[in-house]
Amino acid sequence: MRIHHKTPTFLINYFYLYLGMLNKKLLSLFFLFFGIFNGLSDNPKVIDTLEIHNQIKLFGINEEVLNFKTHFFGSIVFKNDSTIFYNPNGTLHLFKIHLGDKTKVSKISTSVYSGHNFNRLLFTNNDIIYSFGGIGLFNSFPGLIYFDLSLGEWLKKEIKNYPDDAKKIISSWKIGNKIKFLFSRYSEVKGNDTNELTDFSFGELDLSKFEYIELFSFKDSYTQLLYTSELDLNTGGYIYDSDFYSIHGYHKDDDRVEYLIFDKIKGTLNRTSILDAIGRVNGVSYLYIKDSSIYHRDLDGNIESFDINSGSIIHSRPLYELYKSKVNNTLFYFYVTTTIIIVCSLFLFFFRRKKKKLSNSSIQNLLVLEKKFLTIKPTTISKEKLDELMGISHYSYETIKTRRSLIINQINQNGNLKIERVRKENDKRFFDYKIS
Repeated sequence: MRIHHKTPTFLINYFYLYLGMLNKKLLSLFFLFFGIFNGLSDNPKVIDTLEIHNQIKLFGINEEVLNFKTHFFGSIVFKNDSTIFYNPNGTLHLFKIHLGDKTKVSKISTSVYSGHNFNRLLFTNNDIIYSFGGIGLFNSFPGLIYFDLSLGEWLKKEIKNYPDDAKKIISSWKIGNKIKFLFSRYSEVKGNDTNELTDFSFGELDLSKFEYIELFSFKDSYTQLLYTSELDLNTGGYIYDSDFYSIHGYHKDDDRVEYLIFDKIKGTLNRTSILDAIGRVNGVSYLYIKDSSIYHRDLDGNIESFDINSGSIIHSRPLYELYKSKVNNTLFYFYVTTTIIIVCSLFLFFFRRKKKKLSNSSIQNLLVLEKKFLTIKPTTISKEKLDELMGISHYSYETIKTRRSLIINQINQNGNLKIERVRKENDKRFFDYKIS
């Protein structure tokens, strides 16, 4: 639109003022729309667990294997707001679940195996689903598997520089494109002693290169009770994961859930007063994280939010600091072990030296005894006389008996003379000794 050069100045000014007001209105509408859209993306869709469970039952999977009620919210990962994947804890089943006005469940895996992946770390990276670690059937799996959509199967992913003696993943968490994790190595100690000295390594798995980098290692006495120890990060029955934090829910006896927040950067698991006030969620109600804020949606759809550091800390488990503190213990164990080895070596050296001296002395004494017996052979003497000649008559009865037998055997083995026990002529209940 052109403005005629003869148009009065006040009309021109009015026109530009009108355009400015119009732009402000359009801009306001844009931000309003963006705010509404962004609000929807910050609010995950309702997860109809009843409908999901009913559809999964149609696949004929054992309910005990699924353990749907306890582990469902700890076994899902989000692809986006409307699609989640469900991998029942301890199995290789995988379901794709579409959320929305009409919930739809599809089984996309062909495997029926269940076993070594209880308490695994389930996550997505570049739209690929991964499962890291796990335990089950008195065994553990320390590796990484991924789901191949074209095959409908889980395949093992090789990790560069990953130790062959890795035994069990103790704790793990995803931050960015890396997995931070602690694992144990196979110990040289045999047996079922859970308090045995065990080797541990802490490092990171680079998901862009699939390469392991060790950050530090330590030795510690690992006490395991029902799959957990002070070193474990138990994933719990409820998990919501974000870039720098994750929420973990642990089921209690009174059908409630205790929620803890894990700070991935600090490696700290915290129980706070504000999280303690939140009841068990069911999919309509939900608990999730956006940036550094925690959101809670109640059964009526109302959403409240609070900062990740809100409330007072009731209990804190600084896992990463605990691991680092164990490194100093490793030096302690090294010094203690080295000292023990040195002491034992010195003891063995002096023992062998003393034993050698005793052996030389014993040989000399044996030669002296042989000369005595050679001068009186052939003859038969009493037990008392024999003990006197051997110089052992002053010892106790048991000691005399032991030494007499040892000396006779040594003399007989030398072959220069022979000493044998014969019955007395006048009393067959007792023995004399014949030297020949």
